[in-house]
Amino acid sequence: MHALSDPVRLSIVAELRKAEEGLNCVETTSRLKCTMPKSTCSQHYRILRESGIIYSERRGVELTSKVRRKELESRFPGLLDAILKAWRREHGE
Repeated sequence: MHALSDPVRLSIVAELRKAEEGLNCVETTSRLKCTMPKSTCSQHYRILRESGIIYSERRGVELTSKVRRKELESRFPGLLDAILKAWRREHGE
């Protein structure tokens, strides 16, 4: 739950859920229209990865990340959807 307590990480997860093929840090920040140092973005991704919310695959020199949809849904049915829905409602999305 701590990993999803940060609004930037919630934004990242929301964008990753939209991208079936996954996204890297640069693609995510571009879609979010958010400027942050690459090290900060990497830190957010690390927290999400270590908490088990996302996983990353190496594609050449890039790491492409995806949400662990099946694993999260089987272990915590509906939880991620409920968190993202509440977050969107709060932020008018």
